[in-house]
Amino acid sequence: MTAALRLGTFDAERSWRPADLARLPEMTELASSARTRVAAMDEVLAGMCAPGDTLVTRRPMDAELLSVLADAGLRFANHAVAAPRQAVPEQAAPDPVADSVVELFATDPAAPRLLRVHRLTPYAVTGPVAALADAVPGGSPYRLPAVVDVARVNSKTWSNELVGELGLPGAGVSVFSTGELAVAVADAGFPAVVKDPFGVSGSGALAVPSPGVLRAITRTLDRQVADGKRVELLVQPHYVRRHDVSGHGELTYDGGWRWLGLCSVRNRGFRFTGAGPADDDVAPLEPALRAVADEVARRAYAAGYWGPLSIDSMVLADGTLVPVLEVNARVSLGRLTLDVDRTCAGEPDEPARCHLWQIELTAPPEITTGRLLHALRRDGLLYRLGAGNRAGCVPLGGVPAAAGQGGPERQAAPVIRWHCVLRCLPGEVSTLRERVLASLASVGLRQPGLAHAA
Repeated sequence: MTAALRLGTFDAERSWRPADLARLPEMTELASSARTRVAAMDEVLAGMCAPGDTLVTRRPMDAELLSVLADAGLRFANHAVAAPRQAVPEQAAPDPVADSVVELFATDPAAPRLLRVHRLTPYAVTGPVAALADAVPGGSPYRLPAVVDVARVNSKTWSNELVGELGLPGAGVSVFSTGELAVAVADAGFPAVVKDPFGVSGSGALAVPSPGVLRAITRTLDRQVADGKRVELLVQPHYVRRHDVSGHGELTYDGGWRWLGLCSVRNRGFRFTGAGPADDDVAPLEPALRAVADEVARRAYAAGYWGPLSIDSMVLADGTLVPVLEVNARVSLGRLTLDVDRTCAGEPDEPARCHLWQIELTAPPEITTGRLLHALRRDGLLYRLGAGNRAGCVPLGGVPAAAGQGGPERQAAPVIRWHCVLRCLPGEVSTLRERVLASLASVGLRQPGLAHAA
């Protein structure tokens, strides 16, 4: 099989979201900060790479990081679309995320050659990805679904309609006006959850604990409606969860469907923090979830989609299984977890498994990827495939170039989002996590608001 050309940013929903949709209240500054952190996540796709693949990133990956990844079994070539930007005064700095890595790659002189000798394998099919495929010299050899169909299947409105059609538990109510919103929230009861149809991982979902909060939300939406926007939202009860789960598979362009497995997912509120092998309480649910996934895949293909498909599910505190919470017609971090677990596997019967960890850290001005890796190596925490150390850490990215930079008026250290894989036995995850945190703290990388002894 032709080696893959992997690229993409982890905010495809922003590309799919219609421009005329009203937005839920959010702090603009925080939204901008989140966009910057997401733009630095392109290196995380290293977890899906195989020998011969090329990973396209916004900036060159650190040479030592590439060596560490290779030692863990993740060997690939890296192509950077642009040289690192020079530090400039903050007020004169360009928007670091004005263009996606896909848009930057489209103007790269090396793009035609790389597209000819690789299989284009994007994080998600967006408008820029479709334009990139169409620009291949001699005509595109890639079979990609239409962007409009990809966007529709990714919408929470589509997945909620599917839940209703299949008679599954957990259906919400789609609303298209602030009046309908008020009625749906009242029917769901306080607290309720209101979701944007294209929200993702903590962005675009709001808890509504009281009538006062609901009024504040409707006022914000009404102002946007007066400016010509339209309302489309999903209202659900605020479920008390016991487990978050995701199932993963692949749809081929001719309708073939391959089930890949199940992950347990860790969330803090509405925000993803990690994924790993299915817990003992979750694993017995795989046959039921796989059966539902088979039908979801059939419906997604009928709607015009093929490619990676992930289905978020949950088990409620009372034991009720909600098999379809939402559908992701793209690569997901749970799918990445399954892939890296297979790539970094040791002996066939080895019980150690991979756990993906997403963590936000404050970064001092002097921090570099080299210092981070040096600390992990010094403390014996870097995982090496076949080296006999069954427990260890695999960094899936370096320190973003903007870490620690900024104008003199900035008092607080910037917050970066860092991803790694913890490979260990089932009972060792917490201990290994604490050891990694202590190692990071020794070079000044700390979780915001937490004190560390190091």
